[in-house]
Amino acid sequence: MQKYRVWAELDLDALAANVRTVIAHVGPSTAVLAVAKADAYGHGAAPCARVAIEAGASMIGVGDSTEAIELREAGILAPILVLGAVIEEEIGWVVSYDITPTIHSAPMVNRIAEEARRQEKRQKVHLKLDTGMGRLGASLHRAMEIAERIVADPNLELEGISTHFSSSYGTDRDSVEATRQQVARFRQFAEALATAGIRPPLQHLANSGALFSSDDPPGNMVRPGIALYGLDPGIFRVNDVFLKPVLSLRTQIAFLKGVRAGTTIGYNRTHLTRTKTAIATLPVGYNDGYPYLLSNKACVLVRGHVAPVVGTVTMDYLTVDVGGIPGVQVGDEVVLVGRQGSHEIKVTHLASLIGTNPLEITCGLGKRVRRVYVSENRAHAKWHRFHLERKQESGVRCE
Repeated sequence: MQKYRVWAELDLDALAANVRTVIAHVGPSTAVLAVAKADAYGHGAAPCARVAIEAGASMIGVGDSTEAIELREAGILAPILVLGAVIEEEIGWVVSYDITPTIHSAPMVNRIAEEARRQEKRQKVHLKLDTGMGRLGASLHRAMEIAERIVADPNLELEGISTHFSSSYGTDRDSVEATRQQVARFRQFAEALATAGIRPPLQHLANSGALFSSDDPPGNMVRPGIALYGLDPGIFRVNDVFLKPVLSLRTQIAFLKGVRAGTTIGYNRTHLTRTKTAIATLPVGYNDGYPYLLSNKACVLVRGHVAPVVGTVTMDYLTVDVGGIPGVQVGDEVVLVGRQGSHEIKVTHLASLIGTNPLEITCGLGKRVRRVYVSENRAHAKWHRFHLERKQESGVRCE
């Protein structure tokens, strides 16, 4: 019998290896910002951020200030950049915790500068330029004015400028051209800044897709996210880059029974057995992040064999046909994502079955899914135990 109902096993050594692979790819003159937003895409932000810094990343990127504060309170002292928008109510905390915000508009310059003066600090900021994403970022005709406001304020320091690619994972002609145009717009802005005497030390454009689609990624800092966690959307291996999956998702057989041919399985009777077989019930469902749309489409691994998901994935359970697998019993470990024997189920494959982004699956792992971190590095294991004890003392249950 396994210890947990359903658990995600996170290989911190694989994460460290992926960080080193990125560093080797971009070379010593380019800094690496490790993206750990959305709880490190479901992998656990604090443990992953710590390992990334120890492996050579120079900065951590998060989605909002609450994620940054959680990392600070978990003992992460490395520079942290909020990649997204900061709301006004959070500015005081951002300055107080030495968190670097990204600025998208002129009004935010004034608000952050006022808070920095109040706290008697010189606040580092990054300016984001909208070169074609159409989401966050200063427009091209306003960005120069905003940059000049930042450098003119004694309480602010323009540490970096950035942009975000809309199509860096695309290999078709339109996607490649869109990325090329965004790079050109960014470089034009950077040159205009330099002409005005403004030379921020950091320029970052490339996410995982962009940094591996070029031998010379633009900018002097890159922002890998999906690559660090070994979730290859199909472009990394093409470019001879080997990344190790960090996450595997596992559960156990909770109930097992034989059924006759012609038995319907699950809600709405979406599966009908053709022969006498055995149905295993697994205590994992869409509340745990296993998508409903994988009903009757996906497979799992049991005793090194492939077993199809049959019937509808429900909130708490899913059912699989294990009739052809010898020796199956209650308590057997089942792999939903990961390797068992000679077979492997990848998050990217599950995502392709339902037409979604693999990150939607890892980000959707529910709070009932226990995170179990594994590493040959004793320091990683010791710190993780300490981190869990702090969470438990604060009333947050975690494994």
